[in-house]
Amino acid sequence: MKNKVIKPGQLLAIASLLLFCGMWAIWFFCYRYFLIWLEGFSFFSTLPDFSSLYRNIPEGFPAYAGAFLHQFYKFPALGAAIQSFFAVWPVLCAGIVIIRLFKEPSRLLWMAFLPLPVFIYVQFWDILLHRAVIWFVVSGVIMLIVLIVTMFRKPEWSLPGLFRMKWLNPAFMLASVAVSVFFLVGLDPRNREQEELAHLEYLGENREWGEILKEVSVKDAWENEMKRRYAILALSETGQLTEYAFVYGLKGSDGFIFYDNINPLCLNYNALFYQCLDMPNAVIHQAYQQGVQSVPGMGFSALRRLADTYLSLKDYTLAKKYIEILSHSTCHGRWVKERLPRLEAIRQAEPVYAHDEYKATISNFTHTISSMVDRNPENRKYADLLLCSLLADEEGDKFDKLFRYVAQWQYPNGTALPRLYEEALILIAMVDPSVMEGFTVSDETQQRFADYVSLMNAGKATLALRKYADTYWAYSYKAN
Repeated sequence: MKNKVIKPGQLLAIASLLLFCGMWAIWFFCYRYFLIWLEGFSFFSTLPDFSSLYRNIPEGFPAYAGAFLHQFYKFPALGAAIQSFFAVWPVLCAGIVIIRLFKEPSRLLWMAFLPLPVFIYVQFWDILLHRAVIWFVVSGVIMLIVLIVTMFRKPEWSLPGLFRMKWLNPAFMLASVAVSVFFLVGLDPRNREQEELAHLEYLGENREWGEILKEVSVKDAWENEMKRRYAILALSETGQLTEYAFVYGLKGSDGFIFYDNINPLCLNYNALFYQCLDMPNAVIHQAYQQGVQSVPGMGFSALRRLADTYLSLKDYTLAKKYIEILSHSTCHGRWVKERLPRLEAIRQAEPVYAHDEYKATISNFTHTISSMVDRNPENRKYADLLLCSLLADEEGDKFDKLFRYVAQWQYPNGTALPRLYEEALILIAMVDPSVMEGFTVSDETQQRFADYVSLMNAGKATLALRKYADTYWAYSYKAN
């Protein structure tokens, strides 16, 4: 029985399918949250106003096609498939060209993998899919030209035996794939960092604060300001800020939000932060700033946030505006349908803007949170954010005054104090003992402080700072 010979076309199909599956697995399992983020950063609409932005030919077509495809990245499996298809397509086209033009094409298919590393090298940061669409079009056009020409006359070019050795196919294909994987996963550390930050954004949007604290180690928080802020926000939302604020690297009142940073990741974080504080005006401001950074001037993530914020404010006109904009995209049908009953319910309602809230200056966190504490002294989250920011700024006098003000609502009748506040009070009391009036510091904190002072007085500062690294005492010592 004769061995069945695999035809060149079959070999190319098998190689392309295996390549697709491999690339899909890398994109889906290594960069799934980055794919979701790309959808939020992009925007597409069937409205003429949007298509008119891309009427320039040929420059407009790649951008328009990329915007259309990005809608589907909200489903990471589909986004991974699109990314993988763009990688496989030039290989497939090159393989067909080789089959049509050369003798013994089965031994020359390794040449079809030549474009792969080149494309993968620039694929990750091709945020708008501009290069990917151009590669797709150019590859397809070359393949079609060859197919049409060879329909009338099929040449059978021959290459020297050096290029037709049997081992070249498996060896070069594997080498090409290995290099491509390295380019995608191992070459640029920014790729993994972008995925990690996109993952934190995803967890934050879904209020999975515990998962954020699992993802961000203390070391990560100290080394990366974005991770540090997400960890601080997660601590605030889980009521642990007064326990671990300085453990995770809080360094000042400017360590809660980003200032003068137009990175969409930073702006989205700011919007999420103010959303958690129930400050819709600040959310709207940050969402607009975030949207402006998208190439069309607005992104899906910002639009969804604006629509939901205006719904919560019962502002029918503006909520309807943004929901209608999203209804003209391809993948928001279900999202829009879920919100239509809420939109109809506020048709006759009066917007619930609390105008006095908007006196706060968004660009000044301390002023903003101070105004919120002034109106809501019983709110533990607001108070903790402000008190911790004052401690981080080494504002002991202001901390003492504010703490006395909020304590009557939050710590009445000898209620146990958070560890961080105990540490601050006992340290400030060394200069002004009166700060302890009306408050009780636990025996454990007093014993730990006595040990800390004893080590310091004995000239063992390094040991003391290492032993009590998670305390306000260590932070205050290092800050001074």
